Amino acid sequence: MRAPSSSDKPDIRPARRSPLDWRLARRLYAVGSALLVAVLTSYISEGSIFHVASVSLLLGAVVFVLLAMALRLARGASTQRLENLRASVEAAIKTQIVPGLPHEGLRAFDELSDTITRWGQTAQQRAEHLREQVSWYRQLAEDSVGIEAYFSRGGRLLWLNPASESVTGYSLKECFEASNLVDLWVYIKDRPLMKELARRALGGEAREDHELRVHHRDGSLRWFSCRWSVNRDANDKIVGVRFSAQDIQRRKDVELKLLETVAALRRAQALKEHYLKRSNDEKMRLSSLLDTVEQGILFVDRDRRIVYINQPAVELWQLTSREAIVGTRDTLLIERTQSMRANDEEYLRHIEEVVASRQNSEQFDVLLNDGRIIREVSAIVPSSDGSKPIGRVWVFEDVTEARYAEQRLTELAERDPLTGLYNRRRFLEEIERHLADGERRGEQVGLLSFDLDGFKPINDTFGHQAGDEVLIRLAAEIGSIVRRNEMFFRLGGDEFAILVAHTTTERMVQLARRVLEKASGLIFNFDGTLASITVSVGVAIAPDHAKTVDTLIASADRAMYQAKLQGKNRCEIATPPDETAE
Repeated sequence: MRAPSSSDKPDIRPARRSPLDWRLARRLYAVGSALLVAVLTSYISEGSIFHVASVSLLLGAVVFVLLAMALRLARGASTQRLENLRASVEAAIKTQIVPGLPHEGLRAFDELSDTITRWGQTAQQRAEHLREQVSWYRQLAEDSVGIEAYFSRGGRLLWLNPASESVTGYSLKECFEASNLVDLWVYIKDRPLMKELARRALGGEAREDHELRVHHRDGSLRWFSCRWSVNRDANDKIVGVRFSAQDIQRRKDVELKLLETVAALRRAQALKEHYLKRSNDEKMRLSSLLDTVEQGILFVDRDRRIVYINQPAVELWQLTSREAIVGTRDTLLIERTQSMRANDEEYLRHIEEVVASRQNSEQFDVLLNDGRIIREVSAIVPSSDGSKPIGRVWVFEDVTEARYAEQRLTELAERDPLTGLYNRRRFLEEIERHLADGERRGEQVGLLSFDLDGFKPINDTFGHQAGDEVLIRLAAEIGSIVRRNEMFFRLGGDEFAILVAHTTTERMVQLARRVLEKASGLIFNFDGTLASITVSVGVAIAPDHAKTVDTLIASADRAMYQAKLQGKNRCEIATPPDETAE
């Protein structure tokens, strides 16, 4: 469709009349009038005064008559021209064709003819343009997939698109003949709303979209979105009402599914909230329970982020609050407690091994600088479906008092209560272990046995308290020369032993000399009486002198008794087994 433009010039080619038209009549009339006036003027100039007067009157009458005839001729020509224009215009109206109007030779009338011709052709082009637009709009309306209807101001159906037949199941003829389209089309429950909307639309009140159900002839129902639009003329008077309805059944189906989904989600949400409340209640009960136990409990998820820590764990590690640590990574907790640990390097290696192993850990004792001992153990927490574990739980327990009690019990079981040295029980355990390690590593193990010379006279003369003082002081003095790889034992009475790992005969001889020198240098004062002691030392080395516990002890004892027989205050080395046999 193309709107008319100024370049579309109308065809103004008027028809021409014959040569004997108004222009010829006008010229003949002018020539005749001029000849008559000339003749009369010539006649007047030759007569008397009376004659001149009478001729002048006659001339005036002639001129008047000529003027009257000229005016009548002009009026007739104008009337005829206008009549011709009217007839041409009426013919154009009947035929809807605007021809070029004829020219009569008078400029004003010719220009009027040209103007009327141009106006008529322009109006014709506009009418054609409007007809094209109406044709296109009608085609668009008829091709609409919904219902498109147009009603008069009184509510009479004037036009209905063909698609309404398939939408409603009723033919166009049935729709035009129906007394009430609302009762024919609309579902019975939606009819009151539809009638009210139609009444308001016919009253000039346009309404927004409303949803209602259209009743198909086959009995099915479909949802439609309907709109009423009021059509007004240039004076704002209502000339008609348009009704449009678009099928929204698919959208309604989607909305229904969405509503069902939302309802299901709400039910799931309510159930989730119910279980969440139960879970939170259970969590609170569990949290209260875990806060009452003495052990510290820490739960870390698979990303090593702290999820839970109970109050005992907060107190064990001297943290400010559990809120300050929950949600952070476990590395932050390790960094914050680093200054508290006395064995931090060993602890860090332990943590790395545990995390890398992805297995339950063994017990590990964390030594703190304040003297406390915290025993730590952890376990993997599996998921409910048995797939990847959800994290790891760490359990901390302050075992300081238990360790001290254990050490005290160990000391009572393994140490001599008088001197504090290891007792015979611990001696037998260590000598067995030393021999096994020496055999495995191919190293020598030395045993130095000695007892006191002259101890019984001191004990008999000055009493058991004096004897105990000698034993205590001897243990302390000899213990001061015992080195890190040497273990000092009191086997009972005045009998002592020193067990040495990874040694040689020369080293054992040197140790025996140190013991002899230290013991012989001791002076005791009992109520003003001075006393001294010496020791007899026997040395045996495995596997040179013996290969078992019993034979090694027996070899050292024989060497010690041999030293006593040789005069005491001396050291004797055990002989090999073959020499002893001889």
